[in-house]
Amino acid sequence: MKLYVGSRDYKPEGYASVDIDPAYNPDILCDITKGIPCETGSIEEIVAGHVLEHLEWPDSFWTLAEFSRILQVGGILKVAIPDMTLLTRMAQSGDSAFHAIGLIYGTDGRINRFQQHRYGFTASMIIDILEVLGFTNFDWWNSNVNDASNGWIPREEDEHMAISLNVMAAKATEPAVDVRELHARLIERPTSDFNSVAAEVGHTKGISATTQCTKLYQRIHFKLIEAQQRIKYLEDEIKKRENV
Repeated sequence: MKLYVGSRDYKPEGYASVDIDPAYNPDILCDITKGIPCETGSIEEIVAGHVLEHLEWPDSFWTLAEFSRILQVGGILKVAIPDMTLLTRMAQSGDSAFHAIGLIYGTDGRINRFQQHRYGFTASMIIDILEVLGFTNFDWWNSNVNDASNGWIPREEDEHMAISLNVMAAKATEPAVDVRELHARLIERPTSDFNSVAAEVGHTKGISATTQCTKLYQRIHFKLIEAQQRIKYLEDEIKKRENV
């Protein structure tokens, strides 16, 4: 079984839709911060495209722990979130600042309270959390659904830029710590460094988040180069046909 979380109007084939809003008539109606009604180890893949930023911290940690619980070992988790590193840099530089700030805070929240943004993540933050929860093999992923994970920001003087941070990982083991205890401590100290709090409950940091972040951005860079090459090839083919 595969889950598409935060589905709204999207109903990808082969996925059970999950949403908190009954207006979208999801297959599974639930508040994912309170738990997901699926058996432990019963899910082979979870896609959560631009969901985590709508959750309070550390409720989003608990949700990721739920994803880990219901995923089978070897199962795949795909999350997409606004790229806070990119957006804050754009806001600071004044490059499409109003659009960038709007994406950070989620301006659609004035229309639908579920669309308000409540927290943000950088690549290293999400990798640190997922590592504690037993995930490895971090990579970039592309969605076949025309949802927010394919989001771009229109720039004032340059080409559009991708603003979605798409992180894919495989569940390798069960969480390295007692997630309930870690969640409780994060509630007590929500602004403390995540790795420091995780270390208090027994986690020893393993992979280098910096190295993983570099690899993630290299992957998206290579994918963009490949896409540009394909577009150039198609444009050349069109010109040849027009000149025949």
